[in-house]
Amino acid sequence: MSTLIPESHKDLVSGGVYTVFTTVSPSGQPENTVVWCSWDGENVLINTTDGRRKAENIKKNPKVAVLAIDAKNPYRWIDVRGTVDKITEDADLSNINRHCFLYTGQEEYYGAVMPAEAKGTEKRLILHIKPERVVAFPPEGWG
Repeated sequence: MSTLIPESHKDLVSGGVYTVFTTVSPSGQPENTVVWCSWDGENVLINTTDGRRKAENIKKNPKVAVLAIDAKNPYRWIDVRGTVDKITEDADLSNINRHCFLYTGQEEYYGAVMPAEAKGTEKRLILHIKPERVVAFPPEGWG
């Protein structure tokens, strides 16, 4: 257990690995969503649209979890639990476009993943997740 992302597992939160993002609903039930994520050296970053359920859940309870599993070795994974300590607007779409490139190889999210006509119709948000508890398997130095 560590509050830092171990070097051995940073690739799992640096983009390209589909991630399960868990928030807490108003009724107290966990809600899972498959998302793209990246790592900025301090925080796990997740991009969403204002008004979506996960954004609304976080406004009420910022405690979240992120689980990333290595597709090539399902026994290699990382579980990051923490708090969304900052929400910023992705006004220039640089974060969602970066995620799009990491996951699809396409430069522009709108036009590649979402219809080009949707660009400018929704407010994109960057969720900054500060790790508070990290479990990585296998642990560094194991095996």
